Amino acid sequence: MVLQIGSIPISAKISSGLCKPYFASIKRSPINLHIGPGRNYKIVSKYIMRNVPVLIDAKYDHWRRITDPEGTQGWLHKNQLSVKRYVITIKNNVKLLSGTNEKAKLVVIISKNVTMKLNEIRGNWCYISCQSGNKKFKGWVKKADVFGVFKEEIGLVK
Repeated sequence: MVLQIGSIPISAKISSGLCKPYFASIKRSPINLHIGPGRNYKIVSKYIMRNVPVLIDAKYDHWRRITDPEGTQGWLHKNQLSVKRYVITIKNNVKLLSGTNEKAKLVVIISKNVTMKLNEIRGNWCYISCQSGNKKFKGWVKKADVFGVFKEEIGLVK
């Protein structure tokens, strides 16, 4: 996914306003991730999938500095982001369970890099919904198996 790696220019670091970190998701695809807050900055990466969760930790005008699930950092225009919450599996063979404990019924095994809609967070568990082909699945996955939630975060997700 990464086309080119580079550091964020000093001028972008100085002029960016840090904000309380929050998660959002990629609204459109394909989109380019820039090394600084503007289309004239070099492209770091190109996203070809929608709904990928990203961590936002700084803003400059209409631009947001994000970190993606692979750790790549860069800037996206705020119109390319959605407040809808998604998570993505960060390992293979993630268990989607019917409840919030290891003894719950297995719903399905999920591969790495699968994006899922986040609905609720309870303790160390995330209630998600996803689709594979024309089959829809709902259930619980461990927070440790996904990117897109904070360790201490709990509650219903809008």
